[in-house]
Amino acid sequence: MPSVVVTANTSAQTAFTTPTNKIGKITFLEIDNQHTAAIKITIQDVFTPTATVGVPLPSEVTVTRKVITVANGQSYSERIEGYIEIIGTCKVLADTTSTDCNITIGYEFE
Repeated sequence: MPSVVVTANTSAQTAFTTPTNKIGKITFLEIDNQHTAAIKITIQDVFTPTATVGVPLPSEVTVTRKVITVANGQSYSERIEGYIEIIGTCKVLADTTSTDCNITIGYEFE
């Protein structure tokens, strides 16, 4: 299973992009917050729907898939029962920027 590590940032950080005709599945999530304050982490799925006759130029859509707040000096770890589905690009957004907070995401494609 591939994994990626990003740091907490108020600008959405790309974790991975799901290939066309696949589904991304987040199966593991770990957050190590050594920052001086609690940090709220949001996992997002960003995608553009397929064009249709009624909507020939659809707009990009951002869906929040999970929100977790981790206290300062704490860690959060979850092996996700089932998975968190990502159909576009998995992005990670935090309410503060800190290189002292690492977010590890384990994922696979189906």
